[in-house]
Amino acid sequence: MGKADLHAHTCHDSWGDGNATVAEFFEYVEHQTDLDIVAITDHDSTDAARAGLALHRDGHYRFAFLPGVEVTNQAGHLLCYFPDGHITDIPSLRPFWSTVRFAQQRGAVCIAAHPVYPPWLSATIARGLRHGHRLDGIETVNAMISPSAQTKLDALARSFDGTVAMVGNSDAHDLESLQAAYTEFPGQSVGDFLSALKARQTRSIAVRRPAMDPGARSFTTRRSMTRPGWVRNLWRELRPPRGVAK
Repeated sequence: MGKADLHAHTCHDSWGDGNATVAEFFEYVEHQTDLDIVAITDHDSTDAARAGLALHRDGHYRFAFLPGVEVTNQAGHLLCYFPDGHITDIPSLRPFWSTVRFAQQRGAVCIAAHPVYPPWLSATIARGLRHGHRLDGIETVNAMISPSAQTKLDALARSFDGTVAMVGNSDAHDLESLQAAYTEFPGQSVGDFLSALKARQTRSIAVRRPAMDPGARSFTTRRSMTRPGWVRNLWRELRPPRGVAK
């Protein structure tokens, strides 16, 4: 069985609220975990994912890499992955299902992040599924949410059982939190993971609830509160093309 942790953050640029660079992230995964697949999913920015893809292609790492992004939308957060390597900037602050369709039409795999936060996200997902919309998965274990929130997420997972694939992730903002939760799947490759996701053969695994170093937590909180990536994401979407006057 393979192990995938597909929700983690870096400090690649001023929009990232993680504590490690992309290179540090890769070195830790290589030597301190037995993960088969990892992803970088900085908030509303694909810059770290693009840097990670280039570094991974030039390196000789034992693990596979999925470039991704965590997109802020009107119902919560959506994890989008680009398995073919063609990374697309996904607009922020749009309706949840509009964001899903936009991403899927561009080849992305879409998984709802920690669907108990905010509390209306799960209802949005349920309504869309009843109306025939397709979601590739939901995150039913998240190592960084509170124990009470995870209890609610456990109940939510039972309500979605059999309707959508379920995954577990660390949501790591520091290196020591990586693999605190992960997804178990038959096989080891990205292709194996995607096949398992489609067949709903993935399993969410909770390992531990990490205690972030106070300095790391302070850095993450400060970045989260003062550097919202969706600001630049909106600017990127709304700015005129080069050579066109405003």
